[in-house]
Amino acid sequence: MTKVHECETMRSAEAWIEETEGEWNLNINHVASEEDLEENHYLEEVGQTIETVSINVRFCPYCGQGLLCNEDRMVPSFTHHDLSKW
Repeated sequence: MTKVHECETMRSAEAWIEETEGEWNLNINHVASEEDLEENHYLEEVGQTIETVSINVRFCPYCGQGLLCNEDRMVPSFTHHDLSKW
């Protein structure tokens, strides 16, 4: 089951933190603006996801709340997906 950490600051951005299999990940989406649409003919509408990144975390960088991990040691990792050319 996936748990989601929510804080007030994240509500104004395309960001959320979720726990899956004992690891908390900060997920951030970069969404298209009018300017992005003018510069990239692959994009179709404002609000379309251009890229997304997921970074494992132990604390919320927005409110500072500690997030419990099953592991004593955490290996830093991230994933990045560029969707601008789809």
